[in-house]
Amino acid sequence: MQCADGTAMLQIMVAHPEIDEEEVLPKACKAAHDASGLPLYIDTTNINAIRRTLEIFSYKPILSTSADSNRLHPMLDLVRDSHAAVICLCMDDKGIPDSVAGRQSIGEMLIQQAKSKGIPDEDIVIDPLVMAVGVSEPDSMQVTLELLRYFKQNYPFSTFLGIDNAGFGMPFKDTIDLAYLLAAVPAGLDVALLDPPLLSSLGRQGLNLLFAANFISGRDPYAKKYLNYLRSNKLITTRKHAD
Repeated sequence: MQCADGTAMLQIMVAHPEIDEEEVLPKACKAAHDASGLPLYIDTTNINAIRRTLEIFSYKPILSTSADSNRLHPMLDLVRDSHAAVICLCMDDKGIPDSVAGRQSIGEMLIQQAKSKGIPDEDIVIDPLVMAVGVSEPDSMQVTLELLRYFKQNYPFSTFLGIDNAGFGMPFKDTIDLAYLLAAVPAGLDVALLDPPLLSSLGRQGLNLLFAANFISGRDPYAKKYLNYLRSNKLITTRKHAD
């Protein structure tokens, strides 16, 4: 397994009608972690499959939940008991609201429920959700960015977006995904889920853009991370002063 520079975690999803998820998920998670050494986002609603995975996977996992009434409390109980992190998806039984107010309300309810279970702030992550821009309302990205800003300004939690959904079904999907990502960083995005080919196809220039966006949006004071990244990849050299 090869991981692109800057990869901080892997998403594992094996759900399929012809697959026994309770049998396959533990093996997939162990193999992925053994090969990469990275934290895993176990993306499934099958709580029994997660439990079986955690029996052999001793590392801190990342799970997710929506406000679906059948899923919420069992998943939060599992998060608490396994000391996992949880991504709170701003959607409920009815789906994803189009409005800022609708998703904001769901997000705040999820936060309250997670905190009531005793899940610490550092293990709560907010996902305002990315809609596929080619088939959603014209303002769908602005709704997501406004929610990012709201949660980042009013809560101490990390933020997450499935950027890989942005360009779904559109020509030059990678270009749309990157454009969305660069807009989301200054709005308060901390972690993005990307298609594996994205950074590979964009190469070094794609990562340069991400570090630059982080810097110019004020999230990398004095360009420390930007410059360290450039130096570590030998893109610039440190000038030596003459004696």
